[in-house]
Amino acid sequence: MVSMLGSLCVTRRGLLLVMAVCATACTFNPSPVTPAGTTWRLWGTIKIFSGGQLGGPIPGARFTVQDGTNKGAQARSDSSGRYTFTNLEEGSFTILVEASGFVSVAPVIGLSSDIEVNFALRKTGETP
Repeated sequence: MVSMLGSLCVTRRGLLLVMAVCATACTFNPSPVTPAGTTWRLWGTIKIFSGGQLGGPIPGARFTVQDGTNKGAQARSDSSGRYTFTNLEEGSFTILVEASGFVSVAPVIGLSSDIEVNFALRKTGETP
């Protein structure tokens, strides 16, 4: 009886291993094909970064795409620090983020779907 239980446990373990392998193999999802002409939305917020803490919003910050197929696209943050780009084409591009009295940044964004990207800027003259 003990050996039957022992072999039953091995069988269950083997079955669980097979199920785990199958579940992993069966859940593989390749990237979906994006139809030609599809455009994407990029949005987020911009806040003050001071003393290692996030602060309030930065209204009137400028966001400008510097290169790639979306070169020249622009947006501004509203009074709550929110900004939105619509109708952007897929790809990688540099976006210049600047506001008066703050150190500008220019990160590279990889866009292949609608995405939220939040920023924080340090005040000019403040040490990092």
